[in-house]
Amino acid sequence: MKMILSLFLFLSFSTYAKDLNEVVKYSSFDDAKNATSQLKFIVESTKAGLFASDVDGYVKEFSYTAKLDEKHMILSDMTIKIKVATMDTDNESRDTKLHNLCLSHTDYPEIIVKVPGPLFLKESRTHKYKGSVNIRGKEKPFEIELSQHLENGKMIISGETIWGLKTMEIPDPSILVAKLSDEIRIQIKIERLL
Repeated sequence: MKMILSLFLFLSFSTYAKDLNEVVKYSSFDDAKNATSQLKFIVESTKAGLFASDVDGYVKEFSYTAKLDEKHMILSDMTIKIKVATMDTDNESRDTKLHNLCLSHTDYPEIIVKVPGPLFLKESRTHKYKGSVNIRGKEKPFEIELSQHLENGKMIISGETIWGLKTMEIPDPSILVAKLSDEIRIQIKIERLL
């Protein structure tokens, strides 16, 4: 009986499923910062052991795919691909260290994030989702809080997750005078017309 029910749900979902995909590109740090769809990453830097400040970065090129059940307005199987070389903190020497030392972009040009969902677009409450990320060639689990809703025919998804340098096995780029915290806050916002 369970198998028949699962098959029915799968078939009814595939009947109404539509593939969503989009490539998002910005030409500068400021364009990415001011965009309605954006991927932002934030780390805290402490200088000389005294002054702490946030360092903001944006991804200037990423793509996403997902399946949309148009009848029930349910999004599933979301995948986000981040071009490592387009991660920008508005500081050339810091970006070089990020691309080369931290993320080894020549060996691993993309970070691939997967969130199976389902995300119910007719419901605007925030939910925790389990996902996985392929970063530096290794698959790592993570959790993300996402809220999603529809507004004037537009799908809006936003949320945040916190990753650790150690848990993601990212080399720490800290130097003697500037120490980074282990936490990386990642914020996501995707807007698109359906």
